[in-house]
Amino acid sequence: MGITALMLLTILAGIMRTDGLVNLPAEPTQRLNSSSSPGSPSDDSQIKISIATGGGPYRPAKDTYRVGERIPVVITMTNTGSQPVYVCETGTLYQDRPQLLKDGNQVPYESLQQATIKAAEADKTCDKVNLPQQILLRPNEPTVIDWFILAKGATSFNDVAWYEQLRPGKYTLSNRRRLSCCDGPLIETNTITFQVVP
Repeated sequence: MGITALMLLTILAGIMRTDGLVNLPAEPTQRLNSSSSPGSPSDDSQIKISIATGGGPYRPAKDTYRVGERIPVVITMTNTGSQPVYVCETGTLYQDRPQLLKDGNQVPYESLQQATIKAAEADKTCDKVNLPQQILLRPNEPTVIDWFILAKGATSFNDVAWYEQLRPGKYTLSNRRRLSCCDGPLIETNTITFQVVP
């Protein structure tokens, strides 16, 4: 599979959810191009980003998984300011950089994901595909804005996962997320723990 095919898979992954449903943004939204971000927060510190394993569309949230079970991560944002603001949502490949530790050691990304990230950054894919959407964050209303599959499961759901199936053990996960569409600073999320059991 060449890089062109990888890019097509990446683009499709950005608009298709892992459960096969079309990626519909939280209401209300408006289309915009990847380089613009009108109405975006002027102070990134007013946006709190949190992650959880499960929750949102993958209810309920949980912290124990069996080997071979897919592990979804739900991203929630809270606008701690006094005025509504928009944040951009383009897809996990462009906006997320999870950091997974097992016994204090960093777990490497799945090889296909590593190659796709490098190709997307080199080709500026995010700027070209024009998929971004703005999501309105009202003050003090936690809003699920996105989710991704952290680790592949034994059963294929055509997931584009960050990591291979995880072995038994205790894991620590954090994420760095962009508020802008394609580039800009990465903001640290909370850190969570979960375990994988046989």
